[in-house]
Amino acid sequence: MKKIFFLILCVQSVVFAQSWPDSDTRQTTQNQSVFDKNQKFDSEGVELYDSNLEMKDHKKFGLGVMVGGAAGLIGLNLEINLDPTEAIGFGLGAGSGYNSFQVGWKHNFIGNYLSPYTKVGYSKWFNSASSSSAAGDSDILKRVLTDDEIKNNRFSADFIVASGGLEYNQLEGELSGMNLFGELVMMAEVQDLTLIPSGAVGIIYYY
Repeated sequence: MKKIFFLILCVQSVVFAQSWPDSDTRQTTQNQSVFDKNQKFDSEGVELYDSNLEMKDHKKFGLGVMVGGAAGLIGLNLEINLDPTEAIGFGLGAGSGYNSFQVGWKHNFIGNYLSPYTKVGYSKWFNSASSSSAAGDSDILKRVLTDDEIKNNRFSADFIVASGGLEYNQLEGELSGMNLFGELVMMAEVQDLTLIPSGAVGIIYYY
């Protein structure tokens, strides 16, 4: 439970920091840090983007929380938009009796407030310092680990992950850059190619 609160607190802190007024907003682009918000405004001074790809062309970094899928019970994700359609993602996750990390590639399709995407990547789940048999609470791990591995709490599982999803993009106003998503996930355990369907939902803030 402490891990869950910590991950959520990290995301809330980033969102709060980005919404706080910046006294140096008149600073030229050449002097801006990569961590400054990159925004586009209309003639009335409202932050506004014509599509999800235009928003991601301006906002290169995303930080968020994902529940389920390759992260496990819950995870903290970092997304870097290499260009409007292609992004690389990194994640750390946790669940009962295990931790996880992920790396993957994301392809964005053009859309407005709703847009589809696909992902492919790698995820590794490994035992944490929990009590023995704690990992047995995970339906995914029960399908790829032996009873002895779960009982002794000593294991490592590698997955190739493919997913497709739909995301809601906030393209205007003070919450521009907020993104809600849901995805269907197929996980293939590397050792014996066991296929495990899953799903995930989450939120990302791009800045």
